[in-house]
Amino acid sequence: MDAICVVDEQGRFVYISAGGERVFGYPPEEMIGKSMFEFIHPEDHEATRAVAAEIMAGEHKVDFKNRYIRKNGEVAYLLWSARYSAADQSRIAVARDITQQHHAAQEREQLLLRLEQLAHFDPLTGLPNRSFFYSRAEQALAHSENIAVAYIDLDRFKEINDQHGHAVGDQVLSAAAQRLRDNIRSHDTLARLGGDEFVVLFERIQNPEDAVLIANKLNESLAETIHVADGEFQIDASVGIAFAGLHGKDLEVLLQLADQAMYQAKRLGSHCAMLAAC
Repeated sequence: MDAICVVDEQGRFVYISAGGERVFGYPPEEMIGKSMFEFIHPEDHEATRAVAAEIMAGEHKVDFKNRYIRKNGEVAYLLWSARYSAADQSRIAVARDITQQHHAAQEREQLLLRLEQLAHFDPLTGLPNRSFFYSRAEQALAHSENIAVAYIDLDRFKEINDQHGHAVGDQVLSAAAQRLRDNIRSHDTLARLGGDEFVVLFERIQNPEDAVLIANKLNESLAETIHVADGEFQIDASVGIAFAGLHGKDLEVLLQLADQAMYQAKRLGSHCAMLAAC
């Protein structure tokens, strides 16, 4: 799938081999005498002009890529090898059609992105999962003790699942996750651990009271009625908080303390955030 081409110093085709029709989608006679820029994808004009100038200055290019638009409107991805002939005052080039390879590489990249998404993000809510959270939290704790961990458990969510079914429960859970996402700070990390349990990594926290204030804001956001396709629902949350500057920088210990504080908050009643004991 190669084509041999010769263009003059103005970029007009003066010769195209028979393979040109397979590569460019035009019979060679329809391209001879015309500027190559009539066929090059508009977004690649500037880069192609720059490379053409380098070739005319004596550089031999073997791996330049650009796109041509074929007669039928398809976009062809081409790999070029080119040099300048001073004697002929022309650029001589070989074009290889790499369209299939390009699309295959794109598909591989998309597959890898999907696999990464599955590995690090919860499929229902789109939030980071436990694995992602642990990695991010360990990194943060390695560099600072101004870190707090908040363990969030939705109250009365089991009743929604039992009374309305898991499909409705999933809608409510997704809506609750979005509420939490909308009310954390841009540099904090919200993750779903599983079921109706979430955890937040608060960074740049100067004291534990600030973490409690943010947690109360999250609780307030959840207290507003959740509207989904199958009805309206009211939920609250119990939140437990551990602060690295107070409780140490061991992530497992922080999560355990935050979990214990969450259960203490739940015993006090819904809509409550509590700091872990020292």
